[in-house]
Amino acid sequence: MDGDGGLATWNALNGPTANDAEDVVRLLERWKNQRRPRGRVATVAVALKNHAALRHTREFMAAVTASVGDVPVLFVDDEGDQAGLNIAKEGRESSTYRAIRRLREASANHTYVLYTATPQAPLLIALEDSLSPRTVSLLEAGADYVGGQVLFEERSADFVRRIDDHDDALDPEGIAPPKSLLDALATYFLALIVAQRRLSPRPLSMLIHPSSTTDLHRAYERWTKRVIDRLVTVFESGDDQLLSQTAEEMFQAPYDDLASTGGVAVHGAPVPLSELIEELENFLGQVSVVTVNSEDGREIAAGDWKSRPGWIVIGGNKLDRGFTVENLAVTYMPRGPGVGNADTVQQRGRFFGYKRRYLDLLRAWLNPGTTEVYKSYAEHDRVMRGELERLDVGSLPLREWRRAMLLDPDLNPTRRSVIRLEITSHQVGPWVVQDRLYAGAGPDVDGQALLASLRNRAEPDPRDRRTASAPRNTSCRTTWHAVAPVLAGWHAADVDKDRIYAVMLALQEARAGDRPVGVVFMNGGVRRRRGPDAESRRQLIAAAGDLTRVEDVDGLAIGNLMQGADPADGSVYPGDRAFVSDEAITVQVHELELEVPSGESLAATAVAIHLPDGLKNRLLLQD
Repeated sequence: MDGDGGLATWNALNGPTANDAEDVVRLLERWKNQRRPRGRVATVAVALKNHAALRHTREFMAAVTASVGDVPVLFVDDEGDQAGLNIAKEGRESSTYRAIRRLREASANHTYVLYTATPQAPLLIALEDSLSPRTVSLLEAGADYVGGQVLFEERSADFVRRIDDHDDALDPEGIAPPKSLLDALATYFLALIVAQRRLSPRPLSMLIHPSSTTDLHRAYERWTKRVIDRLVTVFESGDDQLLSQTAEEMFQAPYDDLASTGGVAVHGAPVPLSELIEELENFLGQVSVVTVNSEDGREIAAGDWKSRPGWIVIGGNKLDRGFTVENLAVTYMPRGPGVGNADTVQQRGRFFGYKRRYLDLLRAWLNPGTTEVYKSYAEHDRVMRGELERLDVGSLPLREWRRAMLLDPDLNPTRRSVIRLEITSHQVGPWVVQDRLYAGAGPDVDGQALLASLRNRAEPDPRDRRTASAPRNTSCRTTWHAVAPVLAGWHAADVDKDRIYAVMLALQEARAGDRPVGVVFMNGGVRRRRGPDAESRRQLIAAAGDLTRVEDVDGLAIGNLMQGADPADGSVYPGDRAFVSDEAITVQVHELELEVPSGESLAATAVAIHLPDGLKNRLLLQD
């Protein structure tokens, strides 16, 4: 963009207005009349995403098109899930959203691209919305990129450090810095010297992200500078005994921790702690401690980073999105996950990025709840990328994708104000029970054959202590890989099919193919009689038992699929819900005769699925 002193390729505009139109029109006229490509200049205009700046941009676009017609325009909406989406109530438009619509109307020949690492919001707006994307292009990161799967799945033990004193860490009135902060600072100071000796990366940075409150930012700036001043005093004292004591008390454990991942090695050889501390004296005075928030208004310009060997950046919401902390190695984040919007939590992760060359130096001190959210987000991200990749590779329109997002039960996909699609949240585990009164429910033809082969292998279940003359539960062991095809074509009411689909998607993404499954045939396959629940019975009585007169047949519910204990202490029969395993997935098969008030009975097969701890999840599914 800056050019190289030769023929210009780009004309850069920052905040275009109608006054810029004349120069751009001249460039476009030259482009049309130029016989050779060399010398053609494309205009790139950057506008802030607020209604005032976009109004000026629209005036600029209108002036250009009035002179040269509908020239092709590419709009790139950076962080396309933020600011521009419609957050007004139904039937109204928020100001920035309306400004974007009017800007696009000023150019009849354009393409609009939303660009973001967290696409949940654009994927959940109404399909008829003008910003609802038509297609998706999934970008692959380069080989040096480090994301959630690396930091929170593959290398979580190396990367994550727990903040156990988070009450102290969130108290702006605290006199002394929390112990966890001292550990994080000591780790950063050692990593800084290692990076300097390696000559890469330089500078090295630390991020302290306590909360959005500025009083806490000031406390962390005060604590951090106090720690640095204390260390400078130790060095300047010339007291070898005091220096040795400081090295032992403050730096030995962080040094050992860094050594566990190779983070104290330079050119393949570990550097002794004493050498790192000796060299630290030269650098402490040049580590810049900067608070970045809306109150202070301080910024770090792109050209400033290399002016110092180290940076400690403190802030809150201003560091959540779009702010790049150059060569970030150590993060200290005592704040919790907040309201639990998945896209916000992900954007807060400034520790993601192109860091593989110094992976051994990466550390993050996190609130335990925040750690769990990032771990679950890594799974959510993998599922969503898989779904979008299928559309991208197949060149399929997004309209054909039934939105399905696997989420931790404590997470929301995005802020509620932008969600316009009708979605249902399905709890995946511990129990997923088919409970609709649906005639003919059960496996398809292929599933019936597979289920029959499993039933032939089943043996009496020892947990069922009823007499041999009574129907008893039978069971067999297999794998999820063998059971999934039985459920894939299961006939059921739509709500039950969605529940089964949610389980299958969750287990597919958990790579549960080889997980053990206990298949339990309740009553050994002998049919049980079950009636409708009270509300469904009222509907059926009103329809004189005629299912064709019931408005919502799929909404009719079974009164109680699960049989209770008999007797109450479960000494003979512990109840259906006792036939589960702590380590294996359980699939119960219930053969039923469904009674209706007319006296008829309908044959059906129902399933109840139990997931052990570690496999429970939640699926958001488009209705």
